[in-house]
Amino acid sequence: MHCRRGRLVSQWLLGWLWLAFLGSALAASTPLSPEDVVSIKTVGDVALSPDGKWVAYVLHVPRSAEDPPGGRYNEIWLVGTDGSANRRLTAEKASAWAPAWSPDGRRISFLGRRGEAKHTQVYALPLDGGEARQLTHAANHIRSYRWSPDGRWIAYLAADPESRQEKEAREKGHNWEVFEQNYKHTRLWLLDVATGEEKQLPVGEMSVWQLRWSPDSRFIVFTASDKPFTDDSYMFKKLYRIGLDGASPQMLVNPQAKIGAFAVSPGGSKLAYLAGQNIHDPSSGTIFILDLTSRQITNLSANFQATHTWLDWWDNQNVVASAIQGVQTQFFRWNLKKGTAQPLTRMRAGDPVWFAVDLNRRARLLAVNGSTPQFPPEVFVVDGKGKARRLTDSNPWLKDKLLGKQEVIEWPARDGLRIQGILIKPVGFQPRGRYPLVVQVHGGPESAYLNGWNTYYIRWSQLLAGRGYMVLAPNYRGSIGRGVAFAGSDHQDLGGAEFNDVLDGIRYLVREKGWVDSTRVGIGGGSYGGYFSAWAATRHSQHFAASVVFAGISNWISFTGTTDIPNENSLVHWAIYWTDSQANQKLYWDRSPLAHIRNAGTPTLIAHGKRDLRVPPGQSHELYRALQFRKVPTELVLYPREPHGLRERAHQLDFIQRVLKWYDKYLKGIHPAGDESGANP
Repeated sequence: MHCRRGRLVSQWLLGWLWLAFLGSALAASTPLSPEDVVSIKTVGDVALSPDGKWVAYVLHVPRSAEDPPGGRYNEIWLVGTDGSANRRLTAEKASAWAPAWSPDGRRISFLGRRGEAKHTQVYALPLDGGEARQLTHAANHIRSYRWSPDGRWIAYLAADPESRQEKEAREKGHNWEVFEQNYKHTRLWLLDVATGEEKQLPVGEMSVWQLRWSPDSRFIVFTASDKPFTDDSYMFKKLYRIGLDGASPQMLVNPQAKIGAFAVSPGGSKLAYLAGQNIHDPSSGTIFILDLTSRQITNLSANFQATHTWLDWWDNQNVVASAIQGVQTQFFRWNLKKGTAQPLTRMRAGDPVWFAVDLNRRARLLAVNGSTPQFPPEVFVVDGKGKARRLTDSNPWLKDKLLGKQEVIEWPARDGLRIQGILIKPVGFQPRGRYPLVVQVHGGPESAYLNGWNTYYIRWSQLLAGRGYMVLAPNYRGSIGRGVAFAGSDHQDLGGAEFNDVLDGIRYLVREKGWVDSTRVGIGGGSYGGYFSAWAATRHSQHFAASVVFAGISNWISFTGTTDIPNENSLVHWAIYWTDSQANQKLYWDRSPLAHIRNAGTPTLIAHGKRDLRVPPGQSHELYRALQFRKVPTELVLYPREPHGLRERAHQLDFIQRVLKWYDKYLKGIHPAGDESGANP
């Protein structure tokens, strides 16, 4: 009896101590802060060693507050496929990226700029010790490169340098530009690794965008377009083959659609490639097989309800491909004879979603970077049976942060279509509460929210959840991941049924779930998500109490005339050119937020990078001025040096803080002392 009483006392004490420890741990945990978000490290490209025992990877490291302005640093790291010996290979604060293994496995190469080098070059680091050695001496920045399978060559891409005559003209001030005529092509170059000799392959007057070697190292397959513009890289590429003998290239395929990843079969007789199914297909998500002898093309995945994002050959009869399917990613093994796909992985809600991929065919191993709702991209390996294993933990401090529960949600659109999305509940969520809601809209629109990590400077999910907001991230019609028909279902109807999908999602949370206060709904996003946010603040202002527009479109006609993607916008977003008819012109204008400015009443925060070529800053100027004329609370923040997105830490931090204050002010009624944001002069 005495022993039993002692055991009970001991158990009671242990239980009390555990509760005390748990309470202390919870008290020490805090939600994510803006400073946390701009300090998160993420994994980028991955590369498997030839023996399948190591993964080289890029770690993106944000600058500190003390560093000079600039983008994040990129470091090359190495980790064993068993998770051991994780170590950094390149110096801190000296960016290196695009890791690749020499075919003999003795060196890791990468892109960077070191010492006296004026341009980005290829370097190789011996694994048995020693400093990285510069391999190439290109006259301009190298954009990408690949080793030949036999290790003799490195093929790389670099744009033509400034000529002596051009330099002299520039120094005299005679460097005017004839728009879309004065340009430089990106050429295909070949380095003899043994001798160091570099020569340009005769691709003609074209710009080369991607390249892959044949397995026997005898030829290179590449994509190229007649002009070097971003628009051409999206819409007008063709596939070519060129040998090493100096002969001209041979065109293989002109899909008249977007082109994605491609690879030559192990036997060298076939080419697998990703492309759109037609010129209006928003993505390059369909698998095609080209017989290099007969030139016969087979559409392998014509009606597949997913969007492929990467592929390679598993063997001569099977292609392995990653795909976005709904809000998850999967690997599939496609059999050429049967024309069917066998899932290699069966990822479920909460499992990692994949991004960058590298295949070691001999080891039957995939290296990937993947994220979950609990952590941003880390290194994983996936074996031939589909089993995934995590190798890195770049942000161990995230385990101590309080995160809102993230889950997959589905609701009916008003026309009966089922719409999916991601829902992030507030930290400490109570089912009977009615919370302020922020709708977080993805760009594209050929994109999708995945059930992974969704908190960055432009995606505020967990930042908002930690401040008591519910967050809805909808994959409205026009998103990828559900097949070609779904991705194109917004054609000639931008801001129409696709935006109704968002309104129906809000209504579902308000009426069906009872979780949201309909008078405290905000919206925000960047690029096409910025368009949705501007559209919400004007055409649908009655539904929204606050809006955040980052690099958004306000006038479809002026946007089309000034963006660097006028053809992509017209062909795969709208599927019509506004200049072709009066009806088209009327539709473009009617779906512009500025056309509905007299309906605007939603306080709108606007932000833009001053060097944005995708959505020029004039779009934000137009929206700001119109809202100001209508006396709608608004603020326009322009970030110097920034393109279509924010690279610099100080800019990211400032933007996040402004966003949170804006929502707090107009959705919660919180007015920080001295804060005059949103006030009109």
